[in-house]
Amino acid sequence: MKTETVEIPTSVLSSIETLDELQDWLTARNPKLMAELREARKQDLAGKFKPWKPRHLPCLTKSK
Repeated sequence: MKTETVEIPTSVLSSIETLDELQDWLTARNPKLMAELREARKQDLAGKFKPWKPRHLPCLTKSK
């Protein structure tokens, strides 16, 4: 299993109040992900996108 260390400045840790804020900070520092998000936004603004389709099927139960 590959383990990686992420260094988080003390100022960041002392300023965040929720895990969501920490996740946002970590996401913003991932260059590959940010490039993918920028490209997706560019395609969206250009009208080059596919409508979202759910990836799951509804769970049918006997009660319905």
